[in-house]
Amino acid sequence: MTEWINLREERDFGEKFNATFQFARQNFKNLSLSLLFLGAPLMIVGNLLVAYMQADMQIGTFDFAQGLPDGFWALYLILIPVYLIAYSWLMTVTYAYITEYLNGNREITPSQVFSRASQKIVKIILSGIIMSIMIGFGSLLLLIPGIYLVVALTFVQVIILVEDVPVFKSISRSISLIKGKWWSTFGLVIVMSIVVGLMQLIFTIPTYISLFVRGLHQNLFAFDAGTILTNSIATIGISLLYPLLFIAIAFQYFNMVERHENKGLKQQIDLAGVQVETAPKNEGEY
Repeated sequence: MTEWINLREERDFGEKFNATFQFARQNFKNLSLSLLFLGAPLMIVGNLLVAYMQADMQIGTFDFAQGLPDGFWALYLILIPVYLIAYSWLMTVTYAYITEYLNGNREITPSQVFSRASQKIVKIILSGIIMSIMIGFGSLLLLIPGIYLVVALTFVQVIILVEDVPVFKSISRSISLIKGKWWSTFGLVIVMSIVVGLMQLIFTIPTYISLFVRGLHQNLFAFDAGTILTNSIATIGISLLYPLLFIAIAFQYFNMVERHENKGLKQQIDLAGVQVETAPKNEGEY
């Protein structure tokens, strides 16, 4: 029987890193199904939309020295919300799965994840918009506050899913939890981002081969069956591997909650007390 992972536990940097991959291995089948059926489709649509619009504007043959191509800004006005929704949904699906796991669900299905994620997606998207405004404003004032906020707001989405609190309360709680561990959180995010990025290269190999072949025929940004296939493969890789970063962030969140509030320890004490009270008493033989 696979050992159940205690999420609410203090962990050092190496333990969080190892726990991330342990969690992914233990939940490979169920988590992958949720990510493939729920998270990947929107990501694929977003990437294919980019490829289609690039081909439609003939970016590969356009002379940017003469100015931006027609529809360039319209492209960005479309892509920003598409990517925001797709990225937010992928994150929400991952954290919804983790919340199901935290609540003791041993056989997590995509339908259960969808039910939980669909209830929170509006909050997640709203939090992303508010965070972007805060970070952008902080960066305009001075670069350092913007960088600080990028890390300080790392836990917002996982707090929304796990603790079921409003957006602004999740923002203030994330900033509060990060105190004293900003650098370790920053380091964890950077290391996991590098690891995930390197792992994703495997799925992008078909894309680079396709680009090379099309480049030889001077048709770099063509939108054809090859483009659809290679982009879909690369996007599936992103959808399966990028959530490793979210899982690592979740372990850091649980680590910080445990350091500040000892919730996991209190739960174990309460559970031990219940087991003692319900244990059968040996009255002896008379």
